[in-house]
Amino acid sequence: MARPAPVQRAAGGGEPGPSPGAARPVQAAPAAARTGKAREAAPQGSDTELDDLARRLIDPVARLLRTELRRGRERAGRPFDGRR
Repeated sequence: MARPAPVQRAAGGGEPGPSPGAARPVQAAPAAARTGKAREAAPQGSDTELDDLARRLIDPVARLLRTELRRGRERAGRPFDGRR
């Protein structure tokens, strides 16, 4: 079996610079925006919006959890839940 060729980093030790068409990195938020006052000023969702979001998400999340549990049982060699 042939060994893969070794990979060598570029001279200078750092990563190559961004290409001219690359997106610029996101700047960090100013210190004032990270304080508690800025969080208090942010608009808060109403309880009805949160309830609506929870109702819309419960079915897809429950389906994903059931599928993951079933796959875990199958991997362990126990395809059926003992309670049923």
